[in-house]
Amino acid sequence: PAPATTLLRADIVKSATFQSGYILNRRGDAIWFLGLPYIAVLFAISCQMWLPAVALASISLWITIPHHFATWLRTYGFKEDLSRWSQRLIVGPLIIFSLTILGAIYVPLTFFMVNVLWDHQHSIMQQHGFSRIYDFKSGTGSRRSGKIDLGFHWIFFGNMLITSPLFSTIWLAQFAAMGLLPEAGTVHAIQTCSWALTACYGIFYLWQLVDGARRGNKINPVKYLFIGSSYFLWYFCAWHASSVLVWGIAHRIMHGLQYIIIVYWYLRRKAESDKSDNSPIEGLGFKMVRYMVGSKRIWVFIAVSLVYAALFQIVLMEPLEVFGFGIFRISEVDRTIESLKAVGMTDAMWQGLYAEILVAGFGMTHFYFDSFIWKVRDKKVQKGL
Repeated sequence: PAPATTLLRADIVKSATFQSGYILNRRGDAIWFLGLPYIAVLFAISCQMWLPAVALASISLWITIPHHFATWLRTYGFKEDLSRWSQRLIVGPLIIFSLTILGAIYVPLTFFMVNVLWDHQHSIMQQHGFSRIYDFKSGTGSRRSGKIDLGFHWIFFGNMLITSPLFSTIWLAQFAAMGLLPEAGTVHAIQTCSWALTACYGIFYLWQLVDGARRGNKINPVKYLFIGSSYFLWYFCAWHASSVLVWGIAHRIMHGLQYIIIVYWYLRRKAESDKSDNSPIEGLGFKMVRYMVGSKRIWVFIAVSLVYAALFQIVLMEPLEVFGFGIFRISEVDRTIESLKAVGMTDAMWQGLYAEILVAGFGMTHFYFDSFIWKVRDKKVQKGL
């Protein structure tokens, strides 16, 4: 008979099987969630080489604004969501826009920093949310997986903000503007501690994964390929590219397109499975959404999203070059994105007060809605996933 240790190892190998699950399907995930970050980086580098800096604003127009529009469809397009979150969906935007107006007028620097930090937190939570969907779709992970994954995102994303050449330049410039610039030794110590914490958590993260496999927990390899692809984009752009333009374009493409994709399929699955009554609210919202996300009408969804983006740009009264990535010189643009390093986080800083309020107000409303409409543990959300 085989030794007991050999049998034990065989049991471990047998129990530590991989169990794949996909947000869309094998091909869809390979394109939009695993491959898109690499395509986005190549596109961003190409823009840096051949296009003017206004290309960043163009990406924001054609991708970021439509991904806000996808949120409005997601939140206001279904009767059950309107009923569940009616107070949040009405009162929340009113409070956010009120604070946006006051902040932009009276405390612009504080307002800008709040907007930037919320934007980063939102980016972390979106990728974390996709990780949770991967566990849900494959039936993998443990009760602690969500918290451990969230800690991973906070620490690894935070380390990038603290130590990368791109972002350390930005936060040091902000400290200098406030007269609080730390000494070089202090900066070095902070960054060393950040790297040490990141390395320790990385070791712990791998250990708990191996330990869970030994206990019989299944592992979804696609989830970890997705996490790796996301952090490749962020870390490559923050270190090796170290360009506001490259970071802004690549991040917005990944963040915006992945969100639009998940919203489209969520709405489509809900529309195909939900046969609701013909109440007035359903007639105004749900039927329109159902038509837009039909199996052969994806181009309607895309066209309406792009029309929304174009109308939003016209309302902003911003330069027309943004429509064409700065290729066509229609009017003189005297403000460039590269002149403001902080624009890597938000477009609001290079726009006038009116445009800043609209851009930041809609953006933060989008952040707020996403904080509660995508809870993977919610049974009604699971229905659309």
